[in-house]
Amino acid sequence: MSATPPTLGDRLRLDAGRGAWLDQDRRYVLMRADALMGLFAELPVGARSAALDALARSVLRHGGASVAAYHAMDGDRDGLMRVVADTAAQLGWGVWTFARDDTGLRLAVENSPFAAGFGASDTPVCHAIKGLLQAVSETVMKAPTHVTEVVCAATGAPCCRFEALAATPNSTPSQP
Repeated sequence: MSATPPTLGDRLRLDAGRGAWLDQDRRYVLMRADALMGLFAELPVGARSAALDALARSVLRHGGASVAAYHAMDGDRDGLMRVVADTAAQLGWGVWTFARDDTGLRLAVENSPFAAGFGASDTPVCHAIKGLLQAVSETVMKAPTHVTEVVCAATGAPCCRFEALAATPNSTPSQP
């Protein structure tokens, strides 16, 4: 598409009477990253893993609606990735850099609020990004994908890195 899609700042509106931030019909909430991720840090490890996986599935489902709307704004795959990266930064989800090749998508995220909000961890914690990447990758690749957070800043990596690869017949699509 030729026109630059509107930024989140252009689209977001405050309905002060209802106390709601909206991007069309999608509601947003401002919340401290450490307050959100502190919930997960407080859980026992087994429950934490299940809760983080549930967060990824929720973001896949609900964030998928945002991805569909962004795709409608700029109908090609590269345009979608640009809009998602720009919107992620505007939402405070860090700086996203996508790379695409024949096997799938790769995503580097600098300054993930989920890693920073959680603090030091033995395992990756950026499941919200994982869920949104699955929505993006399945839209871009037009097929089920398997998404992995390869490294996470919460585990000491300099940034978070993800890969979204086409699900093979012998694998199951990600259940983020």
